[in-house]
Amino acid sequence: MKRWLRRIAAFVVLLGAVVAPRETRAANLVPNGSFESITSCPTSFGQLYLAAPWDVPTAGTSDVYNVCVTGWPPLPVPGVPLSPFGYQPARTGVGCAGIIVKSAYPDYREYLQVPLTSPLVSGNTYLVKFYVSLGDTCDSALDRLGAYLSVGPVGPLFTWPPLPYTPQVESPAATFLTDTLNWTLVSGTFVAAGGESHLVIGNFHDDASTTIVPTGNSWPGAYYFVDDVSVELQLPTEQACCTSDGQCSMQFPGECLLLGGSPAGAGTTCGTNPCGATPTKRTSWGALKTIYR
Repeated sequence: MKRWLRRIAAFVVLLGAVVAPRETRAANLVPNGSFESITSCPTSFGQLYLAAPWDVPTAGTSDVYNVCVTGWPPLPVPGVPLSPFGYQPARTGVGCAGIIVKSAYPDYREYLQVPLTSPLVSGNTYLVKFYVSLGDTCDSALDRLGAYLSVGPVGPLFTWPPLPYTPQVESPAATFLTDTLNWTLVSGTFVAAGGESHLVIGNFHDDASTTIVPTGNSWPGAYYFVDDVSVELQLPTEQACCTSDGQCSMQFPGECLLLGGSPAGAGTTCGTNPCGATPTKRTSWGALKTIYR
């Protein structure tokens, strides 16, 4: 009986290995990416450091929000979901962050900065994602919010200027981030140069090159809540694999090359016939006669 039980257990383990997904989700390299962990409850704005290891690269007073805040109204403190910038539940859990990306004060900027759990590897492709929601009270919205991956930390700077860097990932120009109710995804992929160890989020354009649209509200500027920040290694996915005989099968790129085939590219499927027409099978007239005789 014990021998049969061992055989059944071994079969179950083998079956699990066969049917297990061939892809796994890459680890998020951003610690505390949804601002859930705080050392104490925020008592005012400008306390992003409570959501360690998040901090600021400039003298801008970036904010952390949490449901533990219960003093609003009337106190101007960063609560979830109520704050002076409006009603905004966190996208995940009980916390989020917030930054001024355009204000009445010339070229004033706030940013979020965090060290990654490990530096990026040269040549690897990474997916960067974060979600934003415009504050209800803001009189304007803008179109370009970005993420900059740096080798070492940015700053600290003792003023609050627009940072003079080109973000590797940025929301599209002329697509204005006007949604005050829902969370809008900003995402993109890039190939690492290698050694990038810190992530900075914000508006990397000065006032002269920042395009805005009015919202009709009263607070003079654009303020965005930020949540669910991630940097992940972009794992390979199955795609169409074309072999020399014109046949197509779904394979990972490495598997396709081992089979002597050519990967058709991410997102391709055999249903779109990316491998071209199937070669005509040659036969003789005598063979055809035997079929139709």
